[in-house]
Amino acid sequence: MLTLAAIKENPQEIVRRLAVKHFDAEKLINEILELDQARRTAQARFDQNGADLNKLAAQIGALMKSGKKDEAETAKNRVAELKEANKALQEEMDQAATDLQNLLYT
Repeated sequence: MLTLAAIKENPQEIVRRLAVKHFDAEKLINEILELDQARRTAQARFDQNGADLNKLAAQIGALMKSGKKDEAETAKNRVAELKEANKALQEEMDQAATDLQNLLYT
């Protein structure tokens, strides 16, 4: 099985070597690279949301202590939105990883 690292390092060489075995892999290799990029993009957004959640958690505590309940509620709503977005991103990453693994098996 080809590894993702080998494909990312030199995709044209992989295509060329598979062509020797009469396997047209250009479309497959491009699809693998696109899936990997989609997974990495989703992971970056997921990580950023996690950092934002941590910041908001600290802000909510400070806002509640200072008696700014309206602002704390707004922050809580934003936390709920980020958590929901992270669920969707996690599903997207899992699907991309599964699809990527299946393509690598071929």
